[in-house]
Amino acid sequence: MRPKLHLDELNKALLITCGVCYLLSFVLNRYAAASTLFRLLFAAAAIFLGIRLFAGNAGKREDENRKFLTALTAVKEFVHKPFRGGAQRPASTASSGGLLEKWKNQWREYRTYRYLICPQCGQRLRVPRGKGKIRVTCTKCRNQFIAKS
Repeated sequence: MRPKLHLDELNKALLITCGVCYLLSFVLNRYAAASTLFRLLFAAAAIFLGIRLFAGNAGKREDENRKFLTALTAVKEFVHKPFRGGAQRPASTASSGGLLEKWKNQWREYRTYRYLICPQCGQRLRVPRGKGKIRVTCTKCRNQFIAKS
């Protein structure tokens, strides 16, 4: 009788880690230390994946997978949590997507807008690109300064 393979989320993550480490070890072959590090990470992930795939104790594997999913959910919530810095968010990033959503919006708008930081209070300001030197007024502290857009 063949053992049943347990392909859960943790095993999928380990499989992806193996693939990425294997590719990076060849891409960074020129740098011996980095290549060796990724080869060691590949070997460790492959061994752990093999143990988990063919292990007979399904209860322990489910507990490990549950702990992994809990940790993964915590990381996702941290990344997607709304930005709560000292400065207020610009109107373009007012969605509740969090820090990742803010970066996506900035990347979409990088050709049309430039983001500046007020030298007095640290507020992030969005100004149109290509207008030359302009006088910017901070929306938070009303400080005026000259900046190149």
